[in-house]
Amino acid sequence: MEVSIDPVAGIEWLAGLFPVRAPRRGSLTVMFTDIEGFTAYAATRGDRAAARLVHRHDAAVLPAIRRHSGRILKRLGDGLMAAFASPAAALRAALEMQQAARGVRLRIGIHAGAARSRAGDLIGHEVNVAARIAERALGGEILVSDAVRSAANGLAARFRPVRALVIAGREPRPLFRVRATTMSAACQRASKA
Repeated sequence: MEVSIDPVAGIEWLAGLFPVRAPRRGSLTVMFTDIEGFTAYAATRGDRAAARLVHRHDAAVLPAIRRHSGRILKRLGDGLMAAFASPAAALRAALEMQQAARGVRLRIGIHAGAARSRAGDLIGHEVNVAARIAERALGGEILVSDAVRSAANGLAARFRPVRALVIAGREPRPLFRVRATTMSAACQRASKA
């Protein structure tokens, strides 16, 4: 019997040996991804087609996470939860993901805040907020909290306000739809000078 190991699964297994730790002070940036309409797609097209769609999700998402020093915390069926050291790194990764997501209605939500580590996972209210933000995104969309928007200085991105996120017992949280701008490389260099 011949056994083959998916290289992505092997990398994720190794990364799991070194769990993400929430910083004692400051915040961590959490990203959730999801494929819009995945349940209906799987029901009508079957498991093989659904597996191919998840593979296209991974092809768009995983390289950007690695390139921007993110960490996959867990897979969530047709999406995942990842952590980044900064909002800017998460946002750069998200913009690349949407650019690479051909044929995938990718929804991305990003939030920065305090979190607690628990058995290689992150938990806490701010993690829940990141998940709710991703739920609100439409396919092909990146939604971020104000904490992410305000920390994204110098990124070639445009932020448009959308309806605030309301969580019972908390103040409404402003949300923003993110689009890449088409600044030339020369303009980007000039804006950093």
